[in-house]
Amino acid sequence: MKPVLRKVLLALLIIALIVAIIPAWRYYQFLASHVSTDDAYVDGTVALVSSRVPGSVIRLFVEDNWKVEGGQPLLILDPRDYQARVDEAEAQLERAEQSVDQLFAQLDAAEAGLTLADSQLHQANIDYVRARSLAHEGVVSREYYDQAETGQRVALADRALAEHQVEQARAALGGNMEDSARYQRPIVAQARAALQMAKLDLSYTEIRAPLGGIVTRKSVHVGNRIQPGEPLLAIVPVDRLYITANYKETQLTDVRVGQPVKIEADIYPGYTYDAHVDSISVGTGAAFALLPPENATGNWVKVVQRVPVKIVLNRPPPPDKPLRVGLSVDVNIDIADTSGPLLSSTLQNQYDQNQLTPGQGPERLQSRNQSAMPGSGEPATRQQ
Repeated sequence: MKPVLRKVLLALLIIALIVAIIPAWRYYQFLASHVSTDDAYVDGTVALVSSRVPGSVIRLFVEDNWKVEGGQPLLILDPRDYQARVDEAEAQLERAEQSVDQLFAQLDAAEAGLTLADSQLHQANIDYVRARSLAHEGVVSREYYDQAETGQRVALADRALAEHQVEQARAALGGNMEDSARYQRPIVAQARAALQMAKLDLSYTEIRAPLGGIVTRKSVHVGNRIQPGEPLLAIVPVDRLYITANYKETQLTDVRVGQPVKIEADIYPGYTYDAHVDSISVGTGAAFALLPPENATGNWVKVVQRVPVKIVLNRPPPPDKPLRVGLSVDVNIDIADTSGPLLSSTLQNQYDQNQLTPGQGPERLQSRNQSAMPGSGEPATRQQ
């Protein structure tokens, strides 16, 4: 080989090595600052819909894979039995109010009787005093005096009986005797509670979606007789999906909550989802298995354990690349910044900061804040 050609080939080889060093160095930096796994899957909450009352299905509004909104009617049970119970409870409430009216009337009658007894006792006292004065003067007979004395004793007894009847009527009513609190009585409250329960049972005949999502695993049909708690269908909230990545314990040394994550789904090759580490499980997958391993045996072999890591998307997936529960994904966590906590949850922190009302749980917060994470252009604490 000619010296000139040898020098050219050597120069080309040196140039090729220099050019190869740059991507090799970048790849090395990527491996040093990232941990990856393909043991990761799309996960999410699956809401099982069931009935709170027994009944027969008369209308059905959804089918498998239909999209529903929160509060949308799903199916209706035959309401006639429950409507009859509402009518019966309304009649019972009216009867209870009539009973209260009757007790008030008895109280009025007892008070009138007490007034009459007071008048009769007053007259009996006057007759007794007059008869006693005349008897001392010897003007009237002993028999007239005895009749006056007996009349006074009878009037006292009638007055005591009338007072007892008033107390009995008030005890039957109990509590406040003002007309403004006329129906604030236990008998009315019990009937009113029964009516409210009957109305609740009637409202339960219309089963609505507890949240928005996609209907799946529908097993109910028109004409079915269903029982309380029986699974009828499931709703998957596609806007609240997250990733469960099962990392080896040796890979979690520098993994922290809040670190950025890149996700590639096998169903969409070449497309990357931006996400972040929400939390790290407090135990390995094997520790919470139905049959956990028993390592205190003679034949023990050490196996590297895997720990589930929950990863939440920074923003909802685009309409043309939706995620589905159970899809396989590849996860790459950027571990360059190790200042984040180990035992924490970004959703919980946002939940505490926003101080949501009882109807706004962490799952709703996840959906609301997916567009408010880093890279979305909106503050994470934006109020709706």
